[in-house]
Amino acid sequence: MSGNMGITFRAMINSISDGIYICDSEGYCITHNDAFLRITGIPVDVVGRHVKTLIDDHLISDSVTLEVIRIGQRVSKVISYPSGCEALVTGNPAFDEKGNLINVVCEVRDLSELSTLKDELKCSKQLNKQYRDILINYAPSLANASHKIAARDPKMQSILDELPRIADSDATVLIYGESGVGKGLIASLLHMHSSRSTKGKFIKVDCSAIPSSLIESELFGYEGGAFTGARREGKVGLLAQANHGTAFLDEIGELPLFLQVKLLSVLQDHKITRVGGTAPLSMDIRYVCATNRDLEEMVDEGTFRKDLFYRLNVIPVAIPPLRERKEDILMLTLSFLDKFCHKYHRVLSFVPEAMDCLYEYSWPGNVRELENVVERLVVLSQSGIIEKIDLPEKIQRASKAIVLQNIHGSSLKESEIIPLKAAVAATERQSIERALHQNGHLGSAAQALKIDISTLLRKCKKLGIKRVAASGKM
Repeated sequence: MSGNMGITFRAMINSISDGIYICDSEGYCITHNDAFLRITGIPVDVVGRHVKTLIDDHLISDSVTLEVIRIGQRVSKVISYPSGCEALVTGNPAFDEKGNLINVVCEVRDLSELSTLKDELKCSKQLNKQYRDILINYAPSLANASHKIAARDPKMQSILDELPRIADSDATVLIYGESGVGKGLIASLLHMHSSRSTKGKFIKVDCSAIPSSLIESELFGYEGGAFTGARREGKVGLLAQANHGTAFLDEIGELPLFLQVKLLSVLQDHKITRVGGTAPLSMDIRYVCATNRDLEEMVDEGTFRKDLFYRLNVIPVAIPPLRERKEDILMLTLSFLDKFCHKYHRVLSFVPEAMDCLYEYSWPGNVRELENVVERLVVLSQSGIIEKIDLPEKIQRASKAIVLQNIHGSSLKESEIIPLKAAVAATERQSIERALHQNGHLGSAAQALKIDISTLLRKCKKLGIKRVAASGKM
């Protein structure tokens, strides 16, 4: 072996973390790497020595090399070394072109290191489970992915915490909230958490979607021949289909006054009379209603019955709009991203700037609008990254308007262009001043900003922020 080649070969085997020990066909050591000495702890130079002398001197407990020389095949054994470790030693025979044995190459793998890696892997799995349990407790959405609810906002968490207790009762629930906040999802969860989920169906009735001329027959059903065009065999109403289950009356504020009287009677007597029928049918139904209107105001206006309102408003549940629970935007966005990436077989992620835009937008369509936006982005994205420029223009405009207002106040027009450095500095100033104002100490302010204290002090000095003025506790 030439000098340069020998140096290259030596560097190669020394780059291997496992021990390497090479003998000739008679069992004399030709070379080894540094890892071999580190793992075995053999205190003498073994190059040129026969492997049997290592056994005689009690430097190794057994020899793989001798076994490979004897049978001419690959051999593996666990061998003890002076270092106190046990190693898995694998000897590999090397033959020339005529099939004669020329070398035995032994690989020495420290079993104690493997055991350590195994323990670390086990610990990692345990930590992963702990983190997941924490996330499940922190984010109810992970407790049951099929529910599609993501909530970090305290008000939403409070609602979700109360759902099992509300579900245990048969009390009528009235869910308030703007369109798209998830009233139907809350209603279905109430049914799923109740004992009725195993006995009856969850029937949704959209009171705003059924024509007023048909809503009575759709709700209560009708007898055969009750009116022109009626089926000869009659029809079971939607409420009857919810017997032993849950009837969800969505947009209850759109129910005509003449039907409000009949619904009040059903709620009081637990009986339904079909259109054209005379015999009332007993029903066991749990009622959950929802509205995006102010029913109390409708009562004052005379467009909603006062007695029905109080009959429905036993357990009111008010779902805040998405603009009032900004903390949920991130979790909902990631939840929808995961959902639609799985549906359309895509792998995508948001850059921070795009996520900031979603956070700043007011979401007049609430969760439904956010879900639609995320689906559109997943479908139309041409790369694996969703950037700010990929967002709908109205969301980009809203984010830009907020930045401009923060910098120059509401008097600045959206069309005005400001230097980028000024925009960044103004945003930094606002974030730092808010953190200093809301936190009692520099440490907690720095933690909220996710920077260290020295960086916070340097930025305060650079931006001319007076910490004492910002927070009296400094």
